[in-house]
Amino acid sequence: MTIFDLDIRNPHHHSDDEAESFEDMSAEEIMQKFNAMNWKQLQILMMQMRGGKAVFTVTNNEENLAVQISLVEMPDSDALTFNFESDIGVEVEQKNLFGLLKYHRTIDASLRHLNLTETRDVLDAFTHFELDKIRKLYQQKEGLPLAN
Repeated sequence: MTIFDLDIRNPHHHSDDEAESFEDMSAEEIMQKFNAMNWKQLQILMMQMRGGKAVFTVTNNEENLAVQISLVEMPDSDALTFNFESDIGVEVEQKNLFGLLKYHRTIDASLRHLNLTETRDVLDAFTHFELDKIRKLYQQKEGLPLAN
């Protein structure tokens, strides 16, 4: 069973040092914490407190991977919106020299403007080590071809 560490930074925390930290959590406990967060209330607090952030960071120390989910303060719609940052490598094909040469490079998966359901799905995929699911979603959202 994979064990995770969790850091939660709320808008009233003035720095990352004040974040709440939890160690040795299971995938189910991570999802319970995420679902227990009052995201709408945190969004309101972010608007009231300039510079406030709501960030949910999960670390898998065994695989040396981490994801950071941050609530968007002023989304384009009334729905909750999240940004997902990770150090999950995605190999993509790049072209240069007028498209004649192709090469592969690895970039970190980063997703913007996810709704609550998508964010839950991505977090669940990370905690169950379904990284290919995250890579495919990244490919779809960014329109980048994956390397063969």
